[in-house]
Amino acid sequence: MYRFLKGQGLVEYALILALIAIGSFITLDVTGYSVRDVYCAVAEGFGAADACAGERVYCGDDFANLDNWESNWGTWTADEGKICTSGYSKNYNTCSQSMENMSDYVIHLDGAKLNAGDGYGVFFRGTELDGKTNGYIVQYDPGLGAVVIRKWINGAELAPFATKKMPGYDWYGETHDLKIDVKGDTFTVYLDDEEILVTQDDTYPEGGVGLRSWDSTNLCIDSLNIGELSLNTGEE
Repeated sequence: MYRFLKGQGLVEYALILALIAIGSFITLDVTGYSVRDVYCAVAEGFGAADACAGERVYCGDDFANLDNWESNWGTWTADEGKICTSGYSKNYNTCSQSMENMSDYVIHLDGAKLNAGDGYGVFFRGTELDGKTNGYIVQYDPGLGAVVIRKWINGAELAPFATKKMPGYDWYGETHDLKIDVKGDTFTVYLDDEEILVTQDDTYPEGGVGLRSWDSTNLCIDSLNIGELSLNTGEE
């Protein structure tokens, strides 16, 4: 009899713990926190500062194929693990459409090689990427001799509101990494890990990511990843 009651008590404890866990998950979901957020906070509280140092990737692509991409115009191809295009084109990441309500993130465009033409751009906080786009674009733009940021309104681009002139820069034939930190009303652009442009604007609070090229551009890119901003590099 005693052994039966003891076993029954363990089952009851397990059920109680399960109910507490379910209730905790529901509470976290309602308040907008994830289990990962809580784990990281607890781990860091115990001194495990590196427990969550890795950047969370919201969506990414190594371009083995173009299943996650749709072209608005132009031709994009997957070529030996790269995405490539020539001439005028516009392309958006379909997983970024689920980011239409997301505000802050970091974009890594790695191994971009411009062989010819006037340049390419990376849309961020974009909406209607498959139509009359609204949002921002960072342009790697040898035609202007600069890296610039523009706004798009209802499918039309405006004059740059931020410009980093780069006289004498070798724009062609080398692979480069472009990083864009999108945080609140502040946007920071890095080229090959060097900060080159910081600006502010609050027109568009949220939206996804896309790619664009123009004129006689010939371009290939190794990978693109969209992730959370690092919490350990002063970007909070």
